[in-house]
Amino acid sequence: MNSIGTETIVVGIDGSANSDAALDWAVDAASLQGLRLHVFSAGVHGSHGDDPDAGFVDAMIAREARAVADKNLAAAKLRAAERSPGLVVTTHSDLEPAARSLVAYSSDAHSIVLGRSGHNAWTGSLLGAVASKVVSQAVCPVAVVRGPTRATSTAHGVAVAIDGSSTSKVALAHAFHHASLRGVDLRVIHASWTRATVSRTPDTRADQVNQEAILVSEALAGWAERYPDVSVEVSLPVGPTVLAITGAARDAELLVMGCRRHGLPRVLLGSVSRGVLKHAPCTVLIVRERVEHPGPTVTFGSVSGASLATR
Repeated sequence: MNSIGTETIVVGIDGSANSDAALDWAVDAASLQGLRLHVFSAGVHGSHGDDPDAGFVDAMIAREARAVADKNLAAAKLRAAERSPGLVVTTHSDLEPAARSLVAYSSDAHSIVLGRSGHNAWTGSLLGAVASKVVSQAVCPVAVVRGPTRATSTAHGVAVAIDGSSTSKVALAHAFHHASLRGVDLRVIHASWTRATVSRTPDTRADQVNQEAILVSEALAGWAERYPDVSVEVSLPVGPTVLAITGAARDAELLVMGCRRHGLPRVLLGSVSRGVLKHAPCTVLIVRERVEHPGPTVTFGSVSGASLATR
């Protein structure tokens, strides 16, 4: 697998309707940002183990799997060209496990785009086995697209979930970036839900809301000057965190949230991230910091953000 560079978005496809939606989203994102698009498809096949004819059968199945993957890529390249004629599109197929290949791409890609579920090995849960592994292990931003895109009349604007952590700044950077590119409003969500929340009196709840409003205000300091074209709305929902976030993002076209890294080679998704990915009404962009490039500078090809993932 050749290096593709930080100016390229990688989209994984499998020929399903959800992967078509992911391809459309990736084409639009690449076009908006002046990036290239690389379309990847993995040929899915199984081994026949100790069968005496296993080598012959596996080779035959591998050829068929590769043919299906290449057919999907040809259709995807045509679809991309029709949607965005000037976009530079490259393709690649192989017989390696899809998640492994996509995670490898993430080491220098701008971002990875996937459908929330698809065919065969891409499935396994509502989120999808491949999507779940890639979101957990990728080092670049990953967009998980929820099926065919809703009409713009029912989905408009960008939402971002923050938690006051030091990495929320990078999540906000991505959210402002995408809102500005799309010319839409930004909703900043800070959800609150603890055991103490349930037992608070009206006065103490009001104090809590005021404290959270101050936290969000501090997190937003300086962003209005950097992105004067983006109108910001603050949402402070109270309730179970996943429901609060997905509810506050119900009419958004994109929800940005983060995933913390702890220096481990494999990072399990936190319960909030996993829950939001499963239940969000829109595309979710998971961003994180790259541990090998510490520092405060935000560059969308090489640094991503984080928040909320370890709740």
